[in-house]
Amino acid sequence: MRTVAFAALFASAASFAPALSGMRTGATSLNMAMDKSGRAPVITVFDHRGCTAHKNTDYTGPKANGMEDEQCVKVQSVKIAGPDADTVLRDSLATLKK
Repeated sequence: MRTVAFAALFASAASFAPALSGMRTGATSLNMAMDKSGRAPVITVFDHRGCTAHKNTDYTGPKANGMEDEQCVKVQSVKIAGPDADTVLRDSLATLKK
């Protein structure tokens, strides 16, 4: 029983330990490189529970016969526009009192 408890503790600690850059764990490879594409996930939640203004015809699959039939989650990767780091630093330094 003590061996099982130790194995569970070791497994849980290993799952929360930060991995090193480029370190291979199991069948997957972790890469901690910085993403410089400027893209970020945008999550939109649609909740049409109780809406009677129109017929929801977007989903054509089988119904769950529950409140899930009137809900939807859309996830997309979007390029986020904004100033670069040099512009932010220059503007920040310009507003500091001398």
